[in-house]
Amino acid sequence: MHRKTEKQGNILPCYDTYIKRCTQAKNMKKLTLIILTSFCIFSCQEVNRTENLLGKVDSLKIKNDSLIKKLNEVKPELNYWFDEKYDGKELVEIGIANPAEFIEKSLREKTELIPLKATLGGTMHFGKIQLLSSKWLIAEFDDGHIQGKAIYLYKLNKNGQLEFELLNSIGPE
Repeated sequence: MHRKTEKQGNILPCYDTYIKRCTQAKNMKKLTLIILTSFCIFSCQEVNRTENLLGKVDSLKIKNDSLIKKLNEVKPELNYWFDEKYDGKELVEIGIANPAEFIEKSLREKTELIPLKATLGGTMHFGKIQLLSSKWLIAEFDDGHIQGKAIYLYKLNKNGQLEFELLNSIGPE
């Protein structure tokens, strides 16, 4: 009987340790499962939130594009450098209602003032023209293959026609 108790005494601490370790392992498994479940739930919510935000961004881009289009339709492009009431005064006095349009049209008719020759069968023409004052303008030109920019001096002659003088240019680009 004495031997049995010694054996039982030796066995019991090992069994107790085993039970504690099994309980700890179960608790670790539960904790791991809770953490993984929480992570999955929060990550799914984050994906849905991201998708919702991307949808809102796309919607705002479409709305912004339509507002820009409406603004461009309603409001003509403003020219910071040229004031028709001040810079176009001389032209208005001789009966030209829209000085900026008159100046641009007059230059577009004079393609011989473009300092580059067309290449590969293209035809040189003026693109964007920006009036800088009552004397100067800057114009882009191209033939579809090469392009450049030039600054012109303009003045009204005695016949009521505009005369242009090339001051400087850059190109081909």
